[in-house]
Amino acid sequence: MQFVLPKRTLRLRYLSLHRGLSELLYRHDPIGLAAAGAPKDEYESEVSTIIPKLKGASGPDDVRRIVHQEFLRWFDDEQTAGPESAYNAIACEIWERFITH
Repeated sequence: MQFVLPKRTLRLRYLSLHRGLSELLYRHDPIGLAAAGAPKDEYESEVSTIIPKLKGASGPDDVRRIVHQEFLRWFDDEQTAGPESAYNAIACEIWERFITH
């Protein structure tokens, strides 16, 4: 027998994950938007496209690749997104806080 969570529970988990990732990205500020005075919800669009892809992540390296690729996609500029290695701390924190717990 498979246990299925109610839709309300799933929605609350998604919202919590979305909020947490948005706050994490704002704090790490990978492209300097927070430092430039952007509002706290500045990274919410990117988070919306990152979350579905995290299902396939098998470690922090996958998370780093996913997040970096999404920033490249959103900003269409490698200079703005920076190198993938700049996302190491972000990936490790996402993996530890949101995926492995």
